[in-house]
Amino acid sequence: MNRSTLAAEVSPAPGRVCLLFLALLPLVAASCRDAHVANYRIPKENEPTVASGPATSAAPSAPAASTPAPTMSFAARPAGDLTWSAPAAWKPKTASSMRRGSYDVGEGSGPFADLAITAFPGDVGGDLANVNRWRGQLDLPPIAEAELAAALQPVSGAKMPIRVADLAGGSADNPQRMLAAIVPQGGATWFFKLTGPAAVISAEKARFLEFLTTIAPAPASVAAEAPTAASAPAPAPVSGLMGAVTPPPGAIAASAAIPNLRWEAPADWQSKPASALRKATYVLPDASGASAELAITAFPGAVGGELANVNRWRGQLQLPPIDEAALAGAVTRLTVHSLPVAVVEFTGGPGGAQRLLGAIVIHGDATWFFKLTGPDAVVAAEKPAFLAFLQTLSPP
Repeated sequence: MNRSTLAAEVSPAPGRVCLLFLALLPLVAASCRDAHVANYRIPKENEPTVASGPATSAAPSAPAASTPAPTMSFAARPAGDLTWSAPAAWKPKTASSMRRGSYDVGEGSGPFADLAITAFPGDVGGDLANVNRWRGQLDLPPIAEAELAAALQPVSGAKMPIRVADLAGGSADNPQRMLAAIVPQGGATWFFKLTGPAAVISAEKARFLEFLTTIAPAPASVAAEAPTAASAPAPAPVSGLMGAVTPPPGAIAASAAIPNLRWEAPADWQSKPASALRKATYVLPDASGASAELAITAFPGAVGGELANVNRWRGQLQLPPIDEAALAGAVTRLTVHSLPVAVVEFTGGPGGAQRLLGAIVIHGDATWFFKLTGPDAVVAAEKPAFLAFLQTLSPP
């Protein structure tokens, strides 16, 4: 089979590596274990919506200049509620068992950005974990603790402590942006997350920041009420699950210092041209016409560390982060041609229909990422080939 270096042309090799099947049985068995999840839990924000019953804090049925905070009843509900005044141009949507408020944000008939207002007990893993979860949803690499202060800015004129992150990501043909505010209140943490097309977010940023200044603790008489809920269709997700990974500052300039790797790809994996961000890309089709995508990237250094990158991938599938204790159960560790390889597997996304098989490879002073993402059935069918592919990794 032909072998390819990352600095040169990547050409797929014929056939699959079959003789390694017995050696891979422990890995396949290990990958079936469910990862232990940390004590905190962040449900999906696009779960089925519900129509609120009568209550003084319910979301209005039509746009209004002053919109009190909808109060939903769910398990482990935070103690303190908030109120806010939304711009008249924003279009309220029905709240949900997870969202305290929901709006379409934008002008005219769209396109719109999605404003999700949620609240959870405790600190939900801490500011760094939440910012990196959001970065993962935009296909951005995680940041370190030292970078957090610059990533979260206080909101001038706010009635309570509010900090907001401004993140841009997505792909070249579908740029996305997110404005996400963290509001601690009464032993809980509220999130006001505006996500959508970059152009819409840019146009709405000033109005969103002004909106944040209207947030205030709710009067006790309002916070005490909780409406009932009835199921309704779920809203469409704002952005896709796959896309280019944006490197940290200086990564492209330093890419020449990244030591190369070699591999052997199955003949039926369709190679696509490499790019400034990706060392290689493969499309893995199935007989039905569906396909998964394998993205291969590399960056200098640890890129935030193993836990941060695993949680970045979990965020891309709309899964909650895990903690260091749960990482051991989520990762299967291999040694391939002297290379340490950490393999993870997750299912998630809208309706749990997506699957991610990922491998993190430390080589020299760089970190390589091999991320196979796509429809659950396609990725599951390609899992043996992906595991065999990992066994071909080697230094040049």
